[in-house]
Amino acid sequence: MTFSLVLLTFFALLHLPPLRRLPALATPRDRAAVAAGLFFIGAGVMHFLMPARYEAMIPPQLPSPHFWVLLSGAFQVAGGVGMLLERTRRLAALGLIALLVAILPANIHEAAANSASHVLPLPDWYFWLRIPFQLVYIAWVAWAGGLWRTFGRARLPAHG
Repeated sequence: MTFSLVLLTFFALLHLPPLRRLPALATPRDRAAVAAGLFFIGAGVMHFLMPARYEAMIPPQLPSPHFWVLLSGAFQVAGGVGMLLERTRRLAALGLIALLVAILPANIHEAAANSASHVLPLPDWYFWLRIPFQLVYIAWVAWAGGLWRTFGRARLPAHG
């Protein structure tokens, strides 16, 4: 949920008049994609700055937690950069959705661990509550990446 606030803050800031006039931020979907890109770049960089805190999230069944932390951080940065560029946005969205599904077991493990190993200094209930937010992130990335069309954009066949 905290991460949702970061994502929404980026999105809101990109709606400021000087920014939304930029060609790369012309539509709400463009602004959502850039917000997601900035969000995932920031989240990925944190994996490199604080790897030990993220290693505690890796389920014990996976060997070499440090490797998985750095790999997921690299994928988050790459996906974030891909979301910033219109020509790579769809592919980046697919990759980020795959990553969000792949890291779900780590988020469940973190919630179930019920320990002081949490990456964020928040109460234990928060970690259970944030698991459904994976669906919010997936929906956001799918829409921003052009994988999910809004209903208002659907074209009906012309009647002759």
